[in-house]
Amino acid sequence: MTKALYILISVACIFAGSSCNREELSETFKANGSENADLKNYTAENINTTEFVSWCADEEHKLNKVKVISEMRYNLSYIPAQAMAVLELRTEEHDFSKFKTVSENYSLMSYFNFRIQIINGKGELLKHQLSSPAQYEARVKYFSFEMEKDICLVQGKDTIYPGLFQFERIFEVAPYATVIFAFDNKMFNKNEEFTIVYNDKVFEKGFIKFNYKNKQLINLPNITEL
Repeated sequence: MTKALYILISVACIFAGSSCNREELSETFKANGSENADLKNYTAENINTTEFVSWCADEEHKLNKVKVISEMRYNLSYIPAQAMAVLELRTEEHDFSKFKTVSENYSLMSYFNFRIQIINGKGELLKHQLSSPAQYEARVKYFSFEMEKDICLVQGKDTIYPGLFQFERIFEVAPYATVIFAFDNKMFNKNEEFTIVYNDKVFEKGFIKFNYKNKQLINLPNITEL
């Protein structure tokens, strides 16, 4: 498993909402040198890395968007570069200067965690309302290689497609699927309002839209320590 893939899977766990309980979150933070994994909504301007990841992962926070259509729940979460850096460095001895360097590397793109879930469902999401084994294989292929073509960022007259995409396949474990995707920050303005759109062709729910308002991705707490 490549380092990049490992980090993306870690991101999918931390930002997947109810699938990761507080004990799992606590174990992640212990590896970063802290046992404080309280998921309260931090309002302080200056917080440490443990608090920052908790702040970002909070389902009630503005970085997380939810749409419910019929039996389906769609959850989109923005993952700041600093949170990506925390997850990459969590098993290493590191200092603040290294953290800042890794954060700058991730700042070239804007990362999002996207989950599709059957509300009150059981079994694998890709088998929901399945008509044949062939349809299942088609869904696996779609989520792995074609879904990214149906995700875009719309800002003004510009339509931007992901520059990075990763599908996390979990088989029979839970009734949801998670993907991570990212957009090149040179192609859109994070200060201005934009909308991320997903065209759900698999479950035929149409266009799912998540709107981010002006400066919503940049008005974040300051990280002051590791």
